Amino acid sequence: MQRITVFVVILLVVIVLVGSGQPVCDAVGLVMAAAAAAAQIGAWMSGQRLAAGSPGALS
Repeated sequence: MQRITVFVVILLVVIVLVGSGQPVCDAVGLVMAAAAAAAQIGAWMSGQRLAAGSPGALS
């Protein structure tokens, strides 16, 4: 269910961007850049949680 929700949100963002006059390539590129940034932040945050959970871990 979560994957479907994410797909629907991405699709809506692309539709809104294209509807507002952005070229399709720019809209898809913007969504891909945001997704890459979100993946990096998510990985960093999960690493921070893991480091905080282990005693004596360096952060």
